Amino acid sequence: MLRGGAVPSIVVGVVAIAVFTLVDGSLGFAGSALAAALVVLSTASTMLILRKMAGLDPRVVFMGAMVSYFFKVMLLGVFLVLFRNAEWLSPIAFAITAVVVSLAGTIGEIVAFTRVKTYIYDEPGTPSGARP
Repeated sequence: MLRGGAVPSIVVGVVAIAVFTLVDGSLGFAGSALAAALVVLSTASTMLILRKMAGLDPRVVFMGAMVSYFFKVMLLGVFLVLFRNAEWLSPIAFAITAVVVSLAGTIGEIVAFTRVKTYIYDEPGTPSGARP
């Protein structure tokens, strides 16, 4: 799922950087590149944390996913507030890129998750000579 979320995020991030560089020049590039880097790194860190939690109780994994998602949204919110009046980047490019790259990553993770074959229950095997 890491690849499923990272590939669309990176592709959309590169496109957003190109678009905002054409629209706003170096300010658009700075805002868009910073947002794309933050979102891709936070998404990758969330997936790596969840990978470490793979063998735990599903409720614990779910709680870990929710906590990491909360911190990811809070981190992006803090950066949006901190950089809203920044002179060296375009806040609009930052905000739009952060939202679009985050959506692309989330959709990629959902698509990757739907393609994973997860076995929910394995029936106990019967001995080779026994009849049910």
